[in-house]
Parts: sequence; structure tokens; C-alpha cells
Amino acid sequence: MHPLSPSFRILAKANIVGLLLALSAINSKGEAQDTSSPNTTSPNSATSQDWGRFRGPNGTGVQPKTKAPIPWQASDIRWKIQLPGSGNSSPVVWKDRVYVFTAYPDNASRELLAIDLKTGRTLWQKAYPSAPHALHQRSSYASSTPVVDDSGVYIAWGVPDQVEVRALTHAGDEIWKRDLGRYVSQHGFGTSPIIVDDKLILVNSQDAEELPPGVEPGVSSIVALNLKSGETIWENKRLTTRVCYGVPCVVKQADKTLLLGAGTKEGFFAIDAASGKTEWEFAAFDKRVVSSAVMGGGLLISTCGSGGGGNELIAVSILGEPKEVYRIQRAAPYVPTPVVSGPWIFMWADNGIVSCAELSNGKTRWQQRIGGNVSSSPVIANDCLIGISEDGIVTFIKAGPEFEKIGQFSLDDVIRSTPAITENEVLLRTDKYLICIGASE
Repeated sequence: MHPLSPSFRILAKANIVGLLLALSAINSKGEAQDTSSPNTTSPNSATSQDWGRFRGPNGTGVQPKTKAPIPWQASDIRWKIQLPGSGNSSPVVWKDRVYVFTAYPDNASRELLAIDLKTGRTLWQKAYPSAPHALHQRSSYASSTPVVDDSGVYIAWGVPDQVEVRALTHAGDEIWKRDLGRYVSQHGFGTSPIIVDDKLILVNSQDAEELPPGVEPGVSSIVALNLKSGETIWENKRLTTRVCYGVPCVVKQADKTLLLGAGTKEGFFAIDAASGKTEWEFAAFDKRVVSSAVMGGGLLISTCGSGGGGNELIAVSILGEPKEVYRIQRAAPYVPTPVVSGPWIFMWADNGIVSCAELSNGKTRWQQRIGGNVSSSPVIANDCLIGISEDGIVTFIKAGPEFEKIGQFSLDDVIRSTPAITENEVLLRTDKYLICIGASE
């Protein structure tokens, strides 16, 4: 038995049979939908090509079909624009617009930009003054990815005296703003909001360990805000240990929509998106959780680790009472989120080692050292696994059980964000630039 063999605490017994079927019905907001229900999407809703949250629909990091050239070359760049400031925030796409969050390293002021997808022209930008504060050397003042739907675009950031959330229309007008109180973190704010039904969900994880003298521990919670007004619908208090940055995924279980995620103290968790009630928790981690939880084959998967190593990937079955199925310790990622495709799970570790394992049992099929330091999460497009090192080297690998490198491309800039992929384009946000890959229309 593993020395860290987890114990679990069932807070409310959940029958989660049918999750796999529900996962096949994810809409463009990344919400779970009941396959038996008619399509009630309004005419103004986002289209199926949109990539509206961190790692796309439901955080899967997968675009099954795109007309964008994969792999690409320099001649496939539709446009490339220089961004003001810098940041690690990933781009999101809604219809004909790209949204990018950025910040200025010298004064920490932040900006949200709306950019025309076809031309790269900046349509509008909104500035938010701030003040410098402590950050991890690989973090930025704009590390949170926006979330977008037909009603607007939503952003969040944290500074020591507040967590700020803003909602804007697609014309750039402010709908509402919220101050969620003080923020305690050694490394800076980096989690991203998501939209579930009529709620904006934000994991407000904070630090209670290894704090400087005189700094009081933070208060961690997951909050659901009314999408139209910003008012708090519910708040789920979490146990505070270390800041975790993972973004939940969403599944439909019987008559409930569940937020599935992971954190250091509680481990894996399921929360009823309507009420905020914790359905169950399953302790599994002894280190910080930075990557986001992903679903596949009835398994909920996440990783933990540290800058000093000891990284682990843990897979838990949630078809019935949660139970651990396997752990992967060799070349497990810490910051990059794994990606699931069919019967395979792909891991792109922080040190540039890439692995393919059998999703059902964690058995390694292949493992190769690609190289470079990696903070970006891998994505899959057209059955191609795409990973990017911090020095801007994009590597294309066949997403299958046999290793086959099919291309490489240099972005000539630092990058720690994750690509956005639509049915026609790939959007890449480097430290200085936003790049659109795709044939001109």
C-alpha cells in the first residue's frame, strides 16, 4: 500500500452513475448538459467553435476538429500583434472576438483587451490601476484567464488587500464589480473563474502556511456569484493550507450539476453547483495542487507537487463511492494540467518529459524527453498533442499509444499560457504577443 494511501470522507452519499454519458454533452460554456433535454441555447449564445474558459470547453484542453493547420509554419500566421504589458493569462474566444488579460510589471496595473479574431485589431481595452506586490518569479500580475459567454466577459485578480472580480459587456461596459476581501499568497493570484448555468464560480484558495512573520492566514472558499448582478449566491468555506490554483470541471449527475476539483487539504471534491453543498471529499494530496482536475473513463484526475519535486498524478474512480485507482510518480507534472483523449492520458511534465499512459490503469505506453521548462498545459487538436516550453518551442506529437513527433515551431518569445483552439484558429499568447494561426478568410 502506498504510504500516503488516502482516506475519504463521504459527506453525502452520491450515486454518480452516468457521468461518462454526461461528459459527452458539454456545451460551449463548459457546462454539463442533460442529453435527454432539448437544445435550449439562445440564438445569441456562443457557437460550438468557442473556447470560452481556461483550457476550453469544460477544461478538457481538447478541440476534436479544427481547420487550423496542425502542425503550422510561419506562413500560417494570420496575424501577430504586440500586447501592452505582459502576463501568463490564456486567451479566450467568443464568436468573432478574442479576450486577453494583461498587466504592466512596473506598476501592476491591469488591462482587459477585446481583439477582432479576423484582423487582430484591438476593439477596446479597459485599464485597472494597482500597486506592485510579491509574486513567484514565474508568475505575473495577469495570470488569471477570463471566462466569456453570450452575456459578457468576466475577470478576476488578487492583491494583498482584496480579490477583485469584474463583469463587462461585449462592448466593454462594466456590468458589476465585487471585492471579495483580503488575499494571502506567497506566489500571487492565478486561478480562473468559470461559468456554470447562471453563476460565476471562483475558487478563492489562500495560504495559511509558510507565511512571513506578522501575516495572518488567509480564508479559503469557493464562491458562486450571480452572473447578472455579482451578488453572492453561495459560499463554500474550504480548509486553508496552501494556495491551490486548479479550476474545476463540471458534470451532470442525475438531477444535479457537480463541480469536481482538487485541493491540498480536502483532496478531490464534488460540490453541488446549485446549492454549494459539498457532496463528498476524498483526501489524496500532501503537496500543492496547481493543475486543474480532468475527467475521463469514470476517473477524476489531478496532480500535486512542489518546486523541489515529489510530483504525483492521482486518479480516483467516482462511479460510486470514491476510491483511488492509481498514482503516477515518475515524470508527473506539477503546473501543467494533463489531457485525456480516448483511452489515453498524456502528461507534459514541467521538466519537458512527455508521457502517454493507459487511462484505465496508469500503465506507461511511452515516455520521451522533449526538453525545456514547461508551465503551459498541453492541448490536443486533430489527434495531435501540442506542448510549449517556456522558451517558446512548440512541439507536435501524435496523440496515440506510439510516440511520433510530427513537427516543431519556435514562437521566439517566453510563453507560460495555454493555447486556445477554435474550429478555424489557434490563438497563442506569449509574454509580448498575441498570435493567430489560421488561413485568412
